[in-house]
Amino acid sequence: MIHTLESFLSTAGYLALFLLTVAQCCGFPVSSEVVLPFAGVLTVTGTLNLPVVIVVALLGELVGALIAYGVAAWLGRAALVGFGQRFRIKESHFEAAERFYERRGVAAVAIGRVVPVIRSYTSFPAGFARMPLSRFIPATLVGALVWDSALTVAGMELGKHFSEIGKVLKPIEYVIAALVLLALLYGVWRYINRPPAVPDQER
Repeated sequence: MIHTLESFLSTAGYLALFLLTVAQCCGFPVSSEVVLPFAGVLTVTGTLNLPVVIVVALLGELVGALIAYGVAAWLGRAALVGFGQRFRIKESHFEAAERFYERRGVAAVAIGRVVPVIRSYTSFPAGFARMPLSRFIPATLVGALVWDSALTVAGMELGKHFSEIGKVLKPIEYVIAALVLLALLYGVWRYINRPPAVPDQER
């Protein structure tokens, strides 16, 4: 799944980023924790541009949030939960977002945008409650801007130091390979020195 997302983002660029962000905000199982940092890495290679990545992700968040809000307001909770289960959208995620919304009200839309898992479902309880768009849109943009900027910049910084990270991890790879080899040798030794099976008639 992760490899597919990265490949799509590398090939289709900003369009992929926009579509993946819209899908994620509509509750589909697309991880922004993977998409945005990888987009940040691509800014280091020159494939993407950092400010454009943040703007495109922000637009995708807003469009996805408005779609989710509209669908929730139109279908209602029961119909939406039943429909979402066909696409592996869990009812427990709806419930978590609803509890979060009930405790914090309008602030939940902004805060929820920076909370993993809940962020994908924040728009639905707002839609069920028909929160005024004059409050919903600014709250969505504030939370999304914080989340998108943080993850994209983190990915960019990771991309800058990727070669150094590789140098650090290389010795660890050798240690892991040695441990795996020792485990295999131990397994073979245990197999060779296993006690002989007792015939049934002697039991």
